[in-house]
Amino acid sequence: MSTPDKYPRIGSARLRDAWKKMPKTAPKCIVSGCACRATHRVDVEVNWFRGDDEVGNVCDQHKGNAPAVLHGIEANREKQNAERLTRAAGDAA
Repeated sequence: MSTPDKYPRIGSARLRDAWKKMPKTAPKCIVSGCACRATHRVDVEVNWFRGDDEVGNVCDQHKGNAPAVLHGIEANREKQNAERLTRAAGDAA
């Protein structure tokens, strides 16, 4: 009998050559508090269901830290939703 998989975990971390060659065009690392530019696109598996993966752009230091990447993705999503709600409230007024 196998042991259950631990989630969240890194599914894949793909190096983006374009970001490595031209770091000024690369997005910032999604991890909270990191000021580095992203060099990898990382898939974070949150459960065993297909399609529930989260994708984030991270630097070389954080490419293996699934909980930090997932936290950064969720924080970024909450920030975008808050901005969307304030814009919608401003348009309605």
